[in-house]
Amino acid sequence: MLPQKIRFGPAGYPREAGGNVKKVFKILSEAGMDAFEYAAVYGLRTKEEKAKLIGNLSKEAGIAMSMHAAYYINLASNTMRIRKASKQRLVKALKFAPLMNVKRIVFHAGTHGNRSRDEAHVIIRDALREVWEKAGASGEGAYLAPEIAGKLSTYGSTEQIIKLCQEVDGCIPTIDWAHLYARNQGKVNDKESYLKIMTQFEEGLGDLFVKNMHFHVSGITFTEKGESAHRPLGQEWGPDILPLMEIVRECGYKPHYICESTNPLEGALYTKFLYEELEKVSK
Repeated sequence: MLPQKIRFGPAGYPREAGGNVKKVFKILSEAGMDAFEYAAVYGLRTKEEKAKLIGNLSKEAGIAMSMHAAYYINLASNTMRIRKASKQRLVKALKFAPLMNVKRIVFHAGTHGNRSRDEAHVIIRDALREVWEKAGASGEGAYLAPEIAGKLSTYGSTEQIIKLCQEVDGCIPTIDWAHLYARNQGKVNDKESYLKIMTQFEEGLGDLFVKNMHFHVSGITFTEKGESAHRPLGQEWGPDILPLMEIVRECGYKPHYICESTNPLEGALYTKFLYEELEKVSK
């Protein structure tokens, strides 16, 4: 069991690794990263042998593992075949989680389709209950981690994710701060707005949230419909994550920060740099 502490890491293999798994963990270790989100965003195609290698290398390096499941999961699809395939993808992710040392399986639940938000919620909730009943034990401690969505048409508001985690065993939230910024048209960008969101999650989920904080960070552009494109951190694009990190430090929270910017390793290093600078100032 890895110690609970603030961790930093990228989503996806560093470019410099050229797809070589051993190089991935060497690069992460040398860069001082202690978290990593495996990108299975086009499906979990890894063979068991490679999955075990990933798990062993992450344990040797002391790197906390999460996994981002396929982008095309849609648990409330109008097509039953897609719903079934979406559940199967999450079941497979849970079964592979122990091999890969994965403790958090991040995913987007799907769209509302032509249904009301409440109707979509019930369909998604029941699908996840089915997934957890079938494969929750196979995950050996891994959580399903539904993510805040960037587009307004997609299931994944703060209120929806909290409710989902309240009603489904084995679910913890993934807060994507760039997506929240986009959903709210740039309004989640200062200490007051960050604290309001954190308070909502803590009041709604208690220790389930506090002890399993999983954050995505990135720059982002948006339109009136929400997310448009991810951008680098620390440049002209919002959100400004420094106020968020100040709150985390002041409250003693211990999240895992996963960077999903266009250069995830560079963004993760920038995030860690901000944290270390805050630590220096406080001494």
